[in-house]
Amino acid sequence: MNGRAFQGPFAFPHLRDVDPARTHRLVFYTAFVVYLITAWNSSGYHSADEHFQIIAFAQWKLGELHIEHLAWEFEAGIRSSFQPWVAVAVFKAAAALGVHDPFTRAFLLRALTALLALAAIRRSVNATLGGYHGAARSAYIVLAYGLWFIPFLSVRFSSEGWSAILLLHAITTVHAAPRTRHWALWAGIFAGLAILCRPPTGAIVSSIVAWSLLVRRDAWRNALVLLGTTAAVILSGVLMDSLFYGRPTPSILNYLALGFQGDPAIRFDELPWWYYPPWIVKYAIPPIGALLLAAFALLLIKRPTHPIVWCALPYLLIHSMIPHKELRFLYPLAPLMPWMLMEAWRIAAPWMARLPLVLRQSTLALLILTNALGLAVVVASPAGEGRVRLARPLYRTAQPGEAIGYAVEPGIAWRITLPGFY
Repeated sequence: MNGRAFQGPFAFPHLRDVDPARTHRLVFYTAFVVYLITAWNSSGYHSADEHFQIIAFAQWKLGELHIEHLAWEFEAGIRSSFQPWVAVAVFKAAAALGVHDPFTRAFLLRALTALLALAAIRRSVNATLGGYHGAARSAYIVLAYGLWFIPFLSVRFSSEGWSAILLLHAITTVHAAPRTRHWALWAGIFAGLAILCRPPTGAIVSSIVAWSLLVRRDAWRNALVLLGTTAAVILSGVLMDSLFYGRPTPSILNYLALGFQGDPAIRFDELPWWYYPPWIVKYAIPPIGALLLAAFALLLIKRPTHPIVWCALPYLLIHSMIPHKELRFLYPLAPLMPWMLMEAWRIAAPWMARLPLVLRQSTLALLILTNALGLAVVVASPAGEGRVRLARPLYRTAQPGEAIGYAVEPGIAWRITLPGFY
């Protein structure tokens, strides 16, 4: 990529000739501050599962919450105990240091997630940066950390957030295999932990293994080591689950059984197969969301053997066929989006350079402005509906014995009430 598409007043020309390692350090340290600010401001939870199936489970294990207040997923045994165990460890460490404030305890989980995400992104950028030069290289470094939804998703102590981080590690390890000793072993560890966090990501793991065998022509021995290590991690997860729940609990098998067989007592919303593309355009903010779809289509047509295509396409097709849809199911793919955009830009650069300069400049300016506005919002805003931010002044001012009343049906009260954790 010759960088011609990046020329102009919005091309950051002062970064063009800077040593890439220096640029990366500058962006990384800036991102470190931004991500921690995001972790602090992003109080609460983006989805209910982030709290009620992880933090609440950890509270139960610590004796802070009665079992009758847990979500039905606890009795069903479909939630891996990996993240609840992490929360238990963090909460115990915080208590040992005299930290009992629930908002600080939750922040520690988000801060830990942010640090793990930064490490994964840094490693991924280092492994893929060699394919770009000049301004394109600088743009990729900035985009990898600063695409507006990346900081927000990178502080979520959720199954989607942690599976995304661990998958990025696994994919990076496979991609950089020639330069990494025992790469299949490490990739298997990361892949197994990602599956513990979110079992459907097994489709992505299978895809990257298939890519390494069929496209890059890796030896079967490496694939067997990777898959064997993944299986060993999953089996260790069964042991963790059994210790956590106090009974033999293969949570992944329970999860898959519920997914395939269903449960007449449990009903989920159902949506048509084509629902994800409009959601992506809408919730990624239309100019950027549309660009993501266009970039994936371009890669699919021009570079069908690219690892991003192999990872994303089967995963998207499987989730499109499943009637119950939520946008968060696609979050494990989010860290790959900056790389996907840059790969699509590499393909489109020759004909983009023939477009009128004013059109290129105005389009790039619109995208940068949109991304900056989105980034400003997610860095400064609480997660979800923001009601947990309301809990902070209540926590500090409420007197013993005071209660909050809700005029709502008990069966759906959990959707608006403040969790007992706060």
